[in-house]
Amino acid sequence: MKIFYIYHSGFAIETENYKLIFDFYSDFQQKEKSSKEIFEIEKFLLGEKKVFVFSSHSHYDHFDREIFQWKNINSNIEYILSEDIKEEFENIPEFLKYFVKERDNLNIDNIDIKVFGSTDLGVSFFVKCDEKTFFHSGDLNWWYWADDTKEEEEYMRNLYFEKMNLIENSLKNEKIDFLFYPVDPRLEEFSFLGIEYFIQKIPVKTIVPMHMMNDYKIISALQEKIKSIPILKFSEERSLIFFE
Repeated sequence: MKIFYIYHSGFAIETENYKLIFDFYSDFQQKEKSSKEIFEIEKFLLGEKKVFVFSSHSHYDHFDREIFQWKNINSNIEYILSEDIKEEFENIPEFLKYFVKERDNLNIDNIDIKVFGSTDLGVSFFVKCDEKTFFHSGDLNWWYWADDTKEEEEYMRNLYFEKMNLIENSLKNEKIDFLFYPVDPRLEEFSFLGIEYFIQKIPVKTIVPMHMMNDYKIISALQEKIKSIPILKFSEERSLIFFE
């Protein structure tokens, strides 16, 4: 199995029988980089394995229309898109069959997908395939900004607990092999509130931090904060971040 870092919250995963891509975001700076280590999506799409493309919501840093051009490279693709992305279309193409919302459950070609909520726009995904489990949080997080009012802080805390309660109850017999979770440096001293709460409630084998743009030093800070669970460390110069 392989995990590739694309950028920001974008990752590609190759298992024994499938390829998964989450929240692809083709940042302008990334396109100009010439490092051999930078992820090459066109090469990843080639081959006979079924490809599943997930977009958690329509924000520009999680959804990129470029994903629909991939059908020209590999016709064996299924798109699993948050329902709010429908608003991006005047006419929805026939090949877009799956627009999902919180509490949806899908089984497509022996891949199990549970859709959970977010504390921002869209959804988060729990995916089980080839005896591995992946949770991609999208923008699900305990968003606590330093300048929040008391009312804003209370609203977000309650919303996060509500979303997490549903996830905890739905996954009580599961363990997450790879948790892709936001550790946004802009939250400053509150950057790790969400991830610390999540791993208290649900068993996680490996943490994959995300949503840090180019500020990769926060991964080292997370490793200092959480020592009980392995945390994948990477940077923009490294695309293959896990292999077994």
